[in-house]
Amino acid sequence: MILSQKMPLIIFLLFCIINCLFWVPNHKKQSSWANVPPIPSMETSKLFTLGDGQFAYRIYTIMLQNIGSTGGRGVALKQYDYAKLKDWFFLADNLDNQSDAMPMLAAQYFGAVDDKEKLNEIYDYLAVVGARPTGEKWRWLAHAVFIARHVAKDNEKALELAYILADNKNPKLADWAKQMPAFILQDQGQADLSYNIMINILISNIETLHPNEINFMRDYICNTLLPELPETAPPHFCLGK
Repeated sequence: MILSQKMPLIIFLLFCIINCLFWVPNHKKQSSWANVPPIPSMETSKLFTLGDGQFAYRIYTIMLQNIGSTGGRGVALKQYDYAKLKDWFFLADNLDNQSDAMPMLAAQYFGAVDDKEKLNEIYDYLAVVGARPTGEKWRWLAHAVFIARHVAKDNEKALELAYILADNKNPKLADWAKQMPAFILQDQGQADLSYNIMINILISNIETLHPNEINFMRDYICNTLLPELPETAPPHFCLGK
């Protein structure tokens, strides 16, 4: 009778002892970050969300956005495995290649890392997304060119991406995007190649270009490129200026 009355107290004390035995050697330990996990298969992704690919896309976008900022932890971008991140980008792209959520996350969040090798993974993804001749996906490729040229200071990669951008057949492609290789070439000291690009664009599209764009191109050719090309005969629209 007495034992049965004290049984709850005995059980409580037993749990306290077990808790203390566990707490003493482990109370200073913290969970470690396992970095970016490997991607699941497409079948597993859809099975996880009961066949709803759109739901899976959104879950993965939120997961990648917060994966390094959970449990009171803040992980620097340079600590992420960008090769695995790229795998997640393309997995999401297979689930929904129309949404701009994942390209925006790649370009404007993960694209802020100051590591050229890691940025190459971002470029690979944005080059595929931005080369599509639909919607305004080309803007993500333009963002990749900006990162390469102005953030990473990698003009070679910027020029490579700029050529891909300029070749995009999207009818909504902005005129300045077609001119992007010319700007980078001039910055590299290759004003002759830049001049050829700008002249060809101006002559080929004179009837469709906005007057403001024509004025800009004329000014760029006459006042920026030609002073670097003293042996080049100025076009007629530069004479008399």
